[in-house]
Amino acid sequence: MNRKRICRLILAAMIGAAGMVACGLDGITGKVIQIDGERYLIRTIGGDEVSVHVDQRSRKDVVAAGDQVHVYVSKSGHAEFIQKVN
Repeated sequence: MNRKRICRLILAAMIGAAGMVACGLDGITGKVIQIDGERYLIRTIGGDEVSVHVDQRSRKDVVAAGDQVHVYVSKSGHAEFIQKVN
């Protein structure tokens, strides 16, 4: 496992420990199917397709269509944090 991947795993653990889910955010894990401006279409592990809103307030790794990601999403569908997991 390379250093960059280890750092990402540690960051994910820290974010989880910070209680993002407890703050009313849902976690979605899946594959980025399409990026259309501020809309990212994610296909979840269960096969559902979820559209999330991404803007300058969203904290995110650099991602592209085809990447596996974990997204923390508010109840209104806004992506608060996008983490690339592959």
